[in-house]
Amino acid sequence: MIIETIRIRHSTRKFLPYNLSEDEKKHIKEFMAGVSSLHSRHLEWILTDHNKGSGVIYAPCPDKSSCLVEYGFQGEQIVLELTKMNLATCWNASIKINAAPAGIVVGKEETGKLSLNDLLTGMGKRKELPALVEGPIPQDEKLLQILEACRLAPSAMNRQPWKFSVQKDGLYIWTKSDLLGNHHWLDLGIVLAHAFLAAKEFFKNVSIEKAAGEKYRLIMR
Repeated sequence: MIIETIRIRHSTRKFLPYNLSEDEKKHIKEFMAGVSSLHSRHLEWILTDHNKGSGVIYAPCPDKSSCLVEYGFQGEQIVLELTKMNLATCWNASIKINAAPAGIVVGKEETGKLSLNDLLTGMGKRKELPALVEGPIPQDEKLLQILEACRLAPSAMNRQPWKFSVQKDGLYIWTKSDLLGNHHWLDLGIVLAHAFLAAKEFFKNVSIEKAAGEKYRLIMR
């Protein structure tokens, strides 16, 4: 199940020297070409060499909220597929190529070393569901698994800026704005990808639509 992949996925800061095989490159490119979209807009994902890992994946994306949400949604699906391939990954906002808001570094992990980022972000520890869910936490096991997949989603500096609310007509997901009023659009796309993929494990028909304000609604039937 995708939840198991989500559980083992983590951000890698140190990469070993490693060259992706031709088969690995082919599989990655084929997956990127068919990745699901959120707003019916497929981004042009590119795999290229990178000096901090085996490669970096990115796509051109104008700096607009809808594009950034789409970027996170599609990009995190790629991250999880790379995890299934036993490859290490890291979202890196300092990589800005051809109007890309961030790059995904891919390679093999060098284990046993902690970085300053690991310490600043609490070693990837996540908030518990009561801190993220508005209203009662559902007892339904399927919904709990989907919320757990959302809870484990990565975010910039591990801020986890999102909120969830379970209603009769679906699961609502949105992000809190920061002190300057900025929204975490890329992080929102990432958590929506986790919700979408986890829901597909349990429901035949799954879709995401824009709801009131800046909220998104995950519909499951």
